[in-house]
Amino acid sequence: MIHVAIISHGHEELLIASQLGGLLAERERLTLWIKDNKPSATLKNFCAEHGIFYTDASPGLGFGHNNNFLFQLIQQQRGFASDDIFLVMNPDITVTPATLYTLVEQMQTSGHAITTLNLYRDTQMQVPDTNIRHFPGMVSILKMPLTSSFSETYNKEQIEAEATQQAIAVEWASGAFLAFTPAHYAALGGFDPAYFMYFEDVDICYRSRKYLKQPVYFYPQLKAIHTAAHKNRNIASQHARWFFHSFFKFLVRRYLRWSASYPNAQTSLRNK
Repeated sequence: MIHVAIISHGHEELLIASQLGGLLAERERLTLWIKDNKPSATLKNFCAEHGIFYTDASPGLGFGHNNNFLFQLIQQQRGFASDDIFLVMNPDITVTPATLYTLVEQMQTSGHAITTLNLYRDTQMQVPDTNIRHFPGMVSILKMPLTSSFSETYNKEQIEAEATQQAIAVEWASGAFLAFTPAHYAALGGFDPAYFMYFEDVDICYRSRKYLKQPVYFYPQLKAIHTAAHKNRNIASQHARWFFHSFFKFLVRRYLRWSASYPNAQTSLRNK
Protein backbone atom coordinates (compact mmCIF):
# COMPACT_ATOMS: atom_id res chain seq x y z
CA MET A 1 0.00 0.00 0.00
CA ILE A 2 1.16 3.53 -0.81
CA HIS A 3 0.18 5.94 1.96
CA VAL A 4 0.07 9.46 0.49
CA ALA A 5 0.36 12.27 3.05
CA ILE A 6 -0.92 15.65 1.84
CA ILE A 7 -0.87 18.78 4.00
CA SER A 8 -3.34 21.51 3.01
CA HIS A 9 -2.82 25.08 4.11
CA GLY A 10 -5.65 26.87 2.36
CA HIS A 11 -5.27 24.60 -0.69
CA GLU A 12 -8.82 23.24 -0.73
CA GLU A 13 -9.70 24.70 -4.15
CA LEU A 14 -6.51 23.39 -5.70
CA LEU A 15 -6.94 19.92 -4.20
CA ILE A 16 -10.57 19.63 -5.27
CA ALA A 17 -9.87 20.91 -8.80
CA SER A 18 -6.99 18.44 -9.23
CA GLN A 19 -9.00 15.56 -7.72
CA LEU A 20 -6.41 15.28 -4.95
CA GLY A 21 -3.44 15.41 -7.27
CA GLY A 22 -4.99 12.99 -9.77
CA LEU A 23 -5.29 10.22 -7.18
CA LEU A 24 -8.89 10.53 -5.98
CA ALA A 25 -10.29 7.56 -7.89
CA GLU A 26 -7.48 5.15 -7.05
CA ARG A 27 -8.10 2.98 -3.98
CA GLU A 28 -6.75 -0.52 -4.65
CA ARG A 29 -3.09 0.04 -3.74
CA LEU A 30 -3.19 3.63 -2.54
CA THR A 31 -4.58 5.48 0.49
CA LEU A 32 -4.82 9.26 0.79
CA TRP A 33 -4.35 10.97 4.15
CA ILE A 34 -5.27 14.66 4.24
CA LYS A 35 -4.24 16.90 7.13
CA ASP A 36 -5.79 20.36 6.98
CA ASN A 37 -3.48 22.88 8.61
CA LYS A 38 -5.98 25.67 7.97
CA PRO A 39 -9.31 23.89 8.56
CA SER A 40 -11.74 24.13 5.67
CA ALA A 41 -15.33 22.87 5.80
CA THR A 42 -15.27 22.65 2.00
CA LEU A 43 -12.32 20.26 1.96
CA LYS A 44 -13.67 18.30 4.92
CA ASN A 45 -17.01 17.77 3.16
CA PHE A 46 -15.30 16.83 -0.10
CA CYS A 47 -13.20 14.18 1.64
CA ALA A 48 -16.24 12.82 3.50
CA GLU A 49 -18.19 12.61 0.25
CA HIS A 50 -15.45 10.55 -1.39
CA GLY A 51 -14.42 8.44 1.60
CA ILE A 52 -10.99 10.07 1.98
CA PHE A 53 -9.33 10.30 5.39
CA TYR A 54 -9.34 13.89 6.65
CA THR A 55 -8.19 15.49 9.87
CA ASP A 56 -7.94 19.09 10.99
CA ALA A 57 -6.49 18.20 14.39
CA SER A 58 -3.54 20.23 15.69
CA PRO A 59 -3.67 23.02 13.10
CA GLY A 60 -0.75 25.41 12.80
CA LEU A 61 2.09 22.88 12.87
CA GLY A 62 5.07 23.23 10.56
CA PHE A 63 5.50 21.18 7.39
CA GLY A 64 7.71 18.49 8.86
CA HIS A 65 5.76 18.22 12.07
CA ASN A 66 2.51 17.80 10.12
CA ASN A 67 3.95 14.90 8.14
CA ASN A 68 5.24 13.28 11.33
CA PHE A 69 1.71 13.63 12.71
CA LEU A 70 0.25 11.74 9.75
CA PHE A 71 2.96 9.07 9.87
CA GLN A 72 2.15 8.35 13.51
CA LEU A 73 -1.57 8.39 12.76
CA ILE A 74 -1.13 5.78 10.04
CA GLN A 75 0.94 3.67 12.41
CA GLN A 76 -1.79 3.85 15.03
CA GLN A 77 -4.82 3.37 12.78
CA ARG A 78 -3.56 1.04 10.06
CA GLY A 79 0.01 0.05 10.73
CA PHE A 80 2.63 -0.25 8.00
CA ALA A 81 3.27 -3.50 6.18
CA SER A 82 6.84 -4.37 5.21
CA ASP A 83 6.26 -3.46 1.56
CA ASP A 84 4.33 -0.22 2.16
CA ILE A 85 5.54 3.23 1.11
CA PHE A 86 5.05 6.53 2.94
CA LEU A 87 4.80 9.32 0.38
CA VAL A 88 5.02 13.01 1.31
CA MET A 89 3.33 15.00 -1.46
CA ASN A 90 2.49 18.69 -1.83
CA PRO A 91 -1.09 19.70 -2.69
CA ASP A 92 0.21 21.30 -5.90
CA ILE A 93 1.56 18.01 -7.30
CA THR A 94 -0.35 16.08 -9.97
CA VAL A 95 0.77 12.53 -10.71
CA THR A 96 -0.77 9.40 -12.19
CA PRO A 97 -1.31 6.27 -10.08
CA ALA A 98 0.62 4.31 -12.73
CA THR A 99 3.67 6.52 -12.15
CA LEU A 100 3.49 5.89 -8.40
CA TYR A 101 3.15 2.15 -8.88
CA THR A 102 6.19 2.08 -11.17
CA LEU A 103 8.19 4.12 -8.67
CA VAL A 104 7.32 1.75 -5.83
CA GLU A 105 8.10 -1.34 -7.90
CA GLN A 106 11.50 0.08 -8.81
CA MET A 107 12.18 1.14 -5.23
CA GLN A 108 11.45 -2.35 -4.01
CA THR A 109 13.52 -4.01 -6.73
CA SER A 110 16.52 -1.76 -6.08
CA GLY A 111 16.19 -1.54 -2.30
CA HIS A 112 16.13 2.26 -2.31
CA ALA A 113 14.76 3.71 0.94
CA ILE A 114 14.16 7.34 -0.07
CA THR A 115 13.34 8.51 -3.58
CA THR A 116 11.87 11.23 -5.75
CA LEU A 117 10.78 11.62 -9.34
CA ASN A 118 11.15 14.17 -12.12
CA LEU A 119 8.96 17.22 -11.46
CA TYR A 120 7.95 19.80 -14.05
CA ARG A 121 6.45 23.25 -13.59
CA ASP A 122 4.02 23.05 -16.51
CA THR A 123 1.35 20.61 -17.65
CA GLN A 124 3.20 19.99 -20.94
CA MET A 125 6.25 18.85 -18.95
CA GLN A 126 8.60 21.15 -20.82
CA VAL A 127 9.87 23.29 -17.93
CA PRO A 128 11.86 21.27 -15.37
CA ASP A 129 11.35 21.95 -11.68
CA THR A 130 14.54 22.34 -9.66
CA ASN A 131 13.52 19.67 -7.17
CA ILE A 132 16.97 18.02 -6.96
CA ARG A 133 19.91 19.98 -5.61
CA HIS A 134 23.31 19.82 -3.95
CA PHE A 135 23.55 20.49 -0.22
CA PRO A 136 24.08 24.14 0.69
CA GLY A 137 27.28 25.01 2.51
CA MET A 138 29.18 28.00 3.84
CA VAL A 139 30.11 29.09 0.32
CA SER A 140 26.40 29.27 -0.52
CA ILE A 141 26.18 32.48 1.53
CA LEU A 142 28.72 34.12 -0.78
CA LYS A 143 27.12 32.79 -3.97
CA MET A 144 23.54 33.67 -3.07
CA PRO A 145 23.65 37.35 -4.17
CA LEU A 146 25.09 36.29 -7.54
CA THR A 147 23.01 33.20 -8.26
CA SER A 148 19.77 34.09 -6.41
CA SER A 149 19.87 30.54 -5.07
CA PHE A 150 21.01 28.96 -1.83
CA SER A 151 22.23 25.73 -3.45
CA GLU A 152 23.36 24.41 -6.80
CA THR A 153 20.79 22.58 -8.90
CA TYR A 154 21.41 19.41 -10.89
CA ASN A 155 21.24 19.59 -14.66
CA LYS A 156 18.24 17.37 -15.38
CA GLU A 157 18.67 17.46 -19.14
CA GLN A 158 22.21 16.18 -18.79
CA ILE A 159 21.09 13.48 -16.36
CA GLU A 160 18.38 12.29 -18.75
CA ALA A 161 20.79 12.31 -21.70
CA GLU A 162 23.50 10.38 -19.85
CA ALA A 163 21.31 8.10 -17.73
CA THR A 164 22.38 4.48 -18.04
CA GLN A 165 20.29 3.23 -15.15
CA GLN A 166 16.78 3.75 -13.80
CA ALA A 167 17.81 5.96 -10.87
CA ILE A 168 20.76 8.06 -9.79
CA ALA A 169 21.78 9.20 -6.33
CA VAL A 170 21.39 12.93 -5.62
CA GLU A 171 22.17 14.95 -2.52
CA TRP A 172 18.71 16.23 -1.66
CA ALA A 173 15.26 16.47 -3.14
CA SER A 174 12.37 18.83 -2.47
CA GLY A 175 9.82 17.84 0.15
CA ALA A 176 7.18 18.52 -2.52
CA PHE A 177 7.56 14.83 -3.36
CA LEU A 178 9.56 12.37 -1.25
CA ALA A 179 8.85 8.65 -0.98
CA PHE A 180 10.16 6.65 2.00
CA THR A 181 10.03 3.11 3.18
CA PRO A 182 8.28 3.41 6.57
CA ALA A 183 11.19 1.71 8.34
CA HIS A 184 13.59 4.30 6.97
CA TYR A 185 11.32 7.22 7.89
CA ALA A 186 11.06 5.84 11.43
CA ALA A 187 14.82 5.30 11.66
CA LEU A 188 15.35 8.93 10.69
CA GLY A 189 12.92 10.07 13.36
CA GLY A 190 10.89 11.66 10.59
CA PHE A 191 11.33 15.32 9.77
CA ASP A 192 12.87 17.50 12.43
CA PRO A 193 10.04 19.75 13.74
CA ALA A 194 12.66 22.31 14.79
CA TYR A 195 12.38 23.49 11.18
CA PHE A 196 9.00 25.16 11.10
CA MET A 197 9.24 25.85 7.38
CA TYR A 198 12.04 25.46 4.81
CA PHE A 199 15.09 23.18 4.93
CA GLU A 200 13.31 20.32 6.69
CA ASP A 201 13.71 18.43 3.40
CA VAL A 202 17.40 19.33 3.13
CA ASP A 203 17.88 18.21 6.72
CA ILE A 204 16.19 14.81 6.37
CA CYS A 205 18.04 14.02 3.11
CA TYR A 206 21.34 15.03 4.71
CA ARG A 207 20.73 12.83 7.76
CA SER A 208 19.69 9.94 5.54
CA ARG A 209 22.85 10.16 3.47
CA LYS A 210 25.35 10.91 6.24
CA TYR A 211 24.13 8.79 9.11
CA LEU A 212 22.12 5.97 7.56
CA LYS A 213 24.12 5.78 4.32
CA GLN A 214 20.97 6.03 2.21
CA PRO A 215 21.13 8.76 -0.46
CA VAL A 216 18.04 10.05 -2.21
CA TYR A 217 17.50 8.34 -5.56
CA PHE A 218 16.08 10.34 -8.46
CA TYR A 219 14.09 8.57 -11.19
CA PRO A 220 14.40 10.82 -14.27
CA GLN A 221 12.01 8.78 -16.43
CA LEU A 222 9.13 9.04 -13.93
CA LYS A 223 7.42 12.42 -14.22
CA ALA A 224 4.84 14.57 -12.43
CA ILE A 225 3.65 18.16 -12.43
CA HIS A 226 4.46 20.67 -9.69
CA THR A 227 2.45 23.84 -10.25
CA ALA A 228 4.12 25.86 -7.51
CA ALA A 229 4.08 29.63 -7.79
CA HIS A 230 7.87 29.88 -7.25
CA LYS A 231 7.51 33.51 -6.20
CA ASN A 232 10.32 35.57 -4.79
CA ARG A 233 9.41 36.79 -1.34
CA ASN A 234 10.18 40.16 0.16
CA ILE A 235 13.34 40.06 2.26
CA ALA A 236 11.40 41.54 5.18
CA SER A 237 8.53 39.03 5.05
CA GLN A 238 7.83 36.34 7.63
CA HIS A 239 8.58 33.69 5.01
CA ALA A 240 12.00 35.24 4.38
CA ARG A 241 12.72 35.22 8.11
CA TRP A 242 11.69 31.55 8.33
CA PHE A 243 13.86 30.78 5.32
CA PHE A 244 17.04 32.37 6.64
CA HIS A 245 16.48 31.06 10.17
CA SER A 246 16.19 27.51 8.81
CA PHE A 247 19.09 28.02 6.41
CA PHE A 248 21.48 29.02 9.17
CA LYS A 249 20.11 26.31 11.46
CA PHE A 250 21.04 23.73 8.83
CA LEU A 251 24.53 25.19 8.36
CA VAL A 252 25.18 25.22 12.12
CA ARG A 253 23.98 21.64 12.44
CA ARG A 254 25.93 20.48 9.42
CA TYR A 255 29.26 21.93 10.52
CA LEU A 256 29.09 22.22 14.30
CA ARG A 257 26.49 20.14 16.10
CA TRP A 258 25.86 16.74 14.52
CA SER A 259 28.05 13.93 15.78
CA ALA A 260 28.40 10.16 15.83
CA SER A 261 25.69 10.02 18.52
CA TYR A 262 23.05 10.07 15.79
CA PRO A 263 20.38 8.65 15.63
CA ASN A 264 19.95 8.79 19.42
CA ALA A 265 20.07 12.57 19.21
CA GLN A 266 17.17 12.68 16.74
CA THR A 267 13.93 11.56 18.36
CA SER A 268 11.30 13.59 16.52
CA LEU A 269 8.81 10.76 16.15
CA ARG A 270 9.34 9.37 19.62
CA ASN A 271 8.95 12.71 21.39
CA LYS A 272 6.14 14.27 19.37
